[in-house]
Amino acid sequence: MTDTDLLLRLVPEQHKEHTLILLDKKGAIVAWLMGAEKMFGYTKETVLGQNFELLFTPEDRARRIPQGELEVGSKYGRQEDDRWLVRRDGMRIWVSGVLTCLRDSAGKVAGFSKLLRDRTDLKEHMDLLRNKTRALEAENQQKTIMMGTLAHELRNPLGALANATQLIEITYPQDSKLAPTMQLIKRQVRYLSTLIEDLLESVRLQTGKVALQTERTDLYALLASAIENVGAALREKHQRVELILPEPPILLNIDATRLKQVFSNLLSNASKFSGDGTTIWVKAITENDEVSVRVEDQGRGIPPDLLPRLFELFTQGETNSQQSSGLGLGLSIVKQYVELHGGSVQARSEGVGRGSEFIVRLPFQKEELG
Repeated sequence: MTDTDLLLRLVPEQHKEHTLILLDKKGAIVAWLMGAEKMFGYTKETVLGQNFELLFTPEDRARRIPQGELEVGSKYGRQEDDRWLVRRDGMRIWVSGVLTCLRDSAGKVAGFSKLLRDRTDLKEHMDLLRNKTRALEAENQQKTIMMGTLAHELRNPLGALANATQLIEITYPQDSKLAPTMQLIKRQVRYLSTLIEDLLESVRLQTGKVALQTERTDLYALLASAIENVGAALREKHQRVELILPEPPILLNIDATRLKQVFSNLLSNASKFSGDGTTIWVKAITENDEVSVRVEDQGRGIPPDLLPRLFELFTQGETNSQQSSGLGLGLSIVKQYVELHGGSVQARSEGVGRGSEFIVRLPFQKEELG
């Protein structure tokens, strides 16, 4: 016996993970090889001569799936599928299979081979992941509904509080004792109003209810307006912004209101997490078919473990006791606004104390250069 003959004899005896079944032209089992008995529970004596449809589920037999496999195999040479098959004890197993049409020297169908592998473990794992995904989707949907409800419920009392504040100021316009308190109340009302609007906008984004209103916009004017938006925070900390753009002007077809909010949020974060007297750089360059805007600061930087989830909902960096931490919605909204424009946003930092850089990339056509 040659080495090849020996190996060929040992394969069906010792190969337990796969099953090889040989069928005649009508699908009757003529060889029950390798791990067939272990996989299906039938001995060779009990299964030879029976049609291979006995391995299929009743519903697949009713749909003539076994006959369909033979027809497809005969026509195209092979048929692959993953499906439930049935053991002798009635247990169902998830099996990956390849049926191959075997032809004689004249090209006529001589029979079929069916190579099978039990992947029930993989199927169970896939089903588990699928169920977890559905549960997470349902949980996320419920969270979105709750956010929208909360924002709407907060709007009414906050509006009443703002009106009451205005009425007090009208009634007691010269009362110096009330002035500090009224300023405090107005600041907190503005802060809460911002949180509510962020909540509502996040809900609109997640439910696909945001439609862009695009117009031809000068990028320099947009960035200058965003800097003006955060001017009070910059002045309070004696910070300055260096705006560096190439010539000629860059004109983009964008939703100016939403991209202004994008850059205002990025500048506000840069200011919040940077020290007094520091500089923030805003640099724009054109690269092939996109414009890249970078917001760089000299602030506290971003921990490596925070970078991968920085743009997820409710993700927050550490703040000190003097800073309002917010809800962690700002960067999530930034990301979604930019992606609605067909762009992308990325954060970089060499670590804590090393500053941060946010890069917004937006598509543009060459003719959009002024």
